[in-house]
Amino acid sequence: MSLLQRILSGSRLKDARKRLAGDPSARNYLALAQEHARLGEMAEVARVCGEALELLGAHSELQRLCDRARALLIEKRTRALTRELRDAPRPGIYKELSELLMQSGRIERAEEVAFEWFTATGEGNAQLQRAQARHARYLADRSREDGRLNYELLESDEKLLPRDARPLRERIDLVCAVAAWRDARKTVSQLLELTPGDSGLEARFRTYNGLADAAPTFDAALREVERTGTLALEARAHGSPAVGGSKIRPTLQMLAAQPGVQAAMFERGATALVQGPKGATAERTARAVREIATKSRTTARRLGLGATLEIELEGAFGSVLIAPGEQGSAALWTNQSGVSERFRSTLLELAGAAAPANDEEDAA
Repeated sequence: MSLLQRILSGSRLKDARKRLAGDPSARNYLALAQEHARLGEMAEVARVCGEALELLGAHSELQRLCDRARALLIEKRTRALTRELRDAPRPGIYKELSELLMQSGRIERAEEVAFEWFTATGEGNAQLQRAQARHARYLADRSREDGRLNYELLESDEKLLPRDARPLRERIDLVCAVAAWRDARKTVSQLLELTPGDSGLEARFRTYNGLADAAPTFDAALREVERTGTLALEARAHGSPAVGGSKIRPTLQMLAAQPGVQAAMFERGATALVQGPKGATAERTARAVREIATKSRTTARRLGLGATLEIELEGAFGSVLIAPGEQGSAALWTNQSGVSERFRSTLLELAGAAAPANDEEDAA
């Protein structure tokens, strides 16, 4: 940037600050953040947007700009740590880099860094970081092998850190996620040996003790989650099966009745509800949507792209939009080109997904 451009940018920045001081509106916060973005001051962009969101509440454009600025800051720091790790590796750099990669959704790379750290030092903290990364992969893909490896890493880490509660707390999170209550009871009892008299742990022990007799083994619980795609807390929060509720079925029927719509569907795990196609055609449609959603999530994770928000296909058949979210995956097939924003919003709401940011706008 030339000297003249810097002078002009500085003048615009002062004007934006004055306008914001006189009227702390979302519009003026955005204007100030965008001036900082033009100067490449991403930390200031994140600070201004964060202040605005705290003061004004939810605002999609401010949130998008804030997320973009923070992502750029993380990417800049990640590059710097990678260079430092190459030149002079030490545990603190391994740890920060792995945590930043986890934060940015690059889970597989985070696990690779943690593995390099463990190979170089054999530290229990490195093994714990590996376990945390594998746990994130398991929650994303629900793969039985990921769950088993997560458990094995935690068992190894308990030997490396024998008086440390962190591996045990990580194990509780894992076994509770799949409703392996006998393992949860055992782990809480181990924690109580480290912190006797902890009332919260004692209450959890009583809860898990009441659930343990009818609970599956950890391996059987992993197989069930892999089969259904549903974790224990999700099943309890939303009911099981997930589909067929009072809201989902009429919404799908409304979508399927619209002109040009060939199919509307909602699925979670092995259960699906389809409106439009019948019989074997409905089953094939459900299987295809499930396979596309699963493979897209896996591919996004392996490429370090973060969470999959939407999947859209277009061709001679028309358009297919799949919205994977916390509650399941909602999908719509229409013979028209593109899916309307109204339908898109409905699918995102069904799936429990947040509406994606407008990619046409950028922080810089």
